Amino acid sequence: QVAIVGQATLALIQRPGADPWFCGGRPHQMAEAAGLGGVSSNPNVARIAIEQQKKKTDVVEPQVISEELLIAGVEEPVHLDGEPWEPIDFPTVTSLRLSFQNIIEVANLNKFDSLTTLRLDNNIIDKIANLSHLKQLTWLDLSFNNIREMEGLDHMTKLLDLSLYHNQIEEIKGLDGCPNLNILSLGHNNIKDLGQINYLRKFQNLRCVCLDGNKVCQTDSYNQHVLAYLPTLKYLDYMLIDEKAVQQAREGYQLDELGEVREREQAEEAAEKAKRDKKAVLEKLKGSFLDCTEDLFEELFSAENEPEHMSALSCYQGHKDFYRETLSENIKELRTWMEERNESRLKKAGAFEKAIVKAESESEEEAFQMIREFRSHKKKILAQIDREDSAPLKPEMEEMIQQLLDQLGRLENQLMANEIQLQECIAEALEDFEAKITEIVKQMQDRGTDFFRQLEDLEKIFYQNLVEGANSELENFAQNQDFATADTDTNKARFLSNKDEMVQACINFNEAHNRIIGDKDELMAFQMKDWRDKFFAGHRERQYDRNRQRVMDVKKVIDDCRAEILAASEVGDEYEEGDP
Repeated sequence: QVAIVGQATLALIQRPGADPWFCGGRPHQMAEAAGLGGVSSNPNVARIAIEQQKKKTDVVEPQVISEELLIAGVEEPVHLDGEPWEPIDFPTVTSLRLSFQNIIEVANLNKFDSLTTLRLDNNIIDKIANLSHLKQLTWLDLSFNNIREMEGLDHMTKLLDLSLYHNQIEEIKGLDGCPNLNILSLGHNNIKDLGQINYLRKFQNLRCVCLDGNKVCQTDSYNQHVLAYLPTLKYLDYMLIDEKAVQQAREGYQLDELGEVREREQAEEAAEKAKRDKKAVLEKLKGSFLDCTEDLFEELFSAENEPEHMSALSCYQGHKDFYRETLSENIKELRTWMEERNESRLKKAGAFEKAIVKAESESEEEAFQMIREFRSHKKKILAQIDREDSAPLKPEMEEMIQQLLDQLGRLENQLMANEIQLQECIAEALEDFEAKITEIVKQMQDRGTDFFRQLEDLEKIFYQNLVEGANSELENFAQNQDFATADTDTNKARFLSNKDEMVQACINFNEAHNRIIGDKDELMAFQMKDWRDKFFAGHRERQYDRNRQRVMDVKKVIDDCRAEILAASEVGDEYEEGDP
């Protein structure tokens, strides 16, 4: 039901520049140990075996990752002359090998932003740390170390191949930050429980797993468990998995337990989807300043705010239902009105921004055209200047140079005047548009205020009805206490027998509601004002920065042209200039 992986199959899982076995560290040795036979073509196998043997007997001198190790470990990009990179251009390094260096901890890799391959195998590292910033990493080899915990792998969304072969790991965990994991090697660790394997179900891209050499592999149902719980695998412990074996395992192994796992996963997936949908709804409502109305009723009547005394009042549920229905209708009306105004606000803002960009582009194009025309004129004038090497300029030539400099001065004045005019027009447009937007925002704020005043009125009605109903039930309970006590549950009797406590609970409930309503009212008004302030402050800041840059650009163009003109008046020979 399984087949030993042959040469053709090896090609399917072999990465460029990688050893053919996916289980990291010393793949050829493991292949031979698994009984695959054959003589390795890798000339490093013997050297590696000798070094590994020496490692077991020699006194280990712990090292940190120094600059020297980093320089020697750079594999890609390759230096043109084959020599090590010194100094290292850290951000450009994509492949780094730090194997067999007796490294005791992972450190000093902060600037390797482009690293895709990192080999730290055959060291004495006991903790995975300081790697989460390597967001481009696709291949990480930590085999043959002293690692006990799977940790420190957060945010490695591009990691495809992870080898933790031959460590001291007991629990499979800590891979949630590696959702695209394709190859995982955990062979020769201390994994004992079949249930640990279930954690890997969430990794839908996982195709190759090595657990060989763990005690869990000695369990009679090991193969069936892995195939049943990880149906997407293609290779397990050096073996190509037979699809028929997978089907048999899924149909005959732990059907009840596996069914419960699937149901739980479906429930979790549904909950996650609901969470994503809820987030999308809130984001949309936030764009209309309406996110504070989402789940408002649930917040008002949450367990934190709703006194348990209310459960003793038979009138309470009816008042609560009325509150829910009325609030729901009011929210619906508010959202319809606000979304229409918000659509108008966004359209106006978009049109205004396009108009600003268009005005800037037209002004810049006009300036570029003026500069092009002057440079063309300058080139023609300077080409006419001809004198002997040491001879002074002829008077007519000097006059032409002076006229050119005067024209350059007028060009500078014109460019600066155009920029000032543009800034004045944009500033005026901003003021006019701010007045229009302020009016729209005020209308939205007023509508929001009206909504919360309606809610306050609804709260008053609810509170009055609640207090009246509570007093009536309290009096009725007091008048018929002997009969009511025998016919009422203990908690209800306790709440109805203490009038002061019930009245205070109603007061606290009302105060909690009013506090929430006031906070929501302030939040909505603040969100609207904050958007308006940031929108126009952002535009003014952008215009300020743009104007400064434009002035600097104009000055540079003028200075460059002036330097060319003066240089032409000082240098002999016929003046020739390439296109500016």
